[in-house]
Amino acid sequence: MNEESIKLEGVVNIAKAESLFHEMENIVRQCLPTKIHASEVSRVDTAALQLLASFISHMNTAGAKVEWSGVSDELLAAAKLLGMEQALNLPV
Repeated sequence: MNEESIKLEGVVNIAKAESLFHEMENIVRQCLPTKIHASEVSRVDTAALQLLASFISHMNTAGAKVEWSGVSDELLAAAKLLGMEQALNLPV
């Protein structure tokens, strides 16, 4: 079975949102299981987290599994601060 992956690293913010959106859009079209690699994220903003939450929600509705493969403390802290842990389906 094919699987897609998204690698997030460094600062993930609104400046990167458009390219991230296009990457996710291609994955949504294929509706393949996806792993998000985020262990190297040093900072993330609300726009990026909202985009990720929307992607995960859409993929779940379509029946395609999205899993995290490594999540940085910074991403976890930002998600917790915004109350987005559940929407992002972050590992506990």
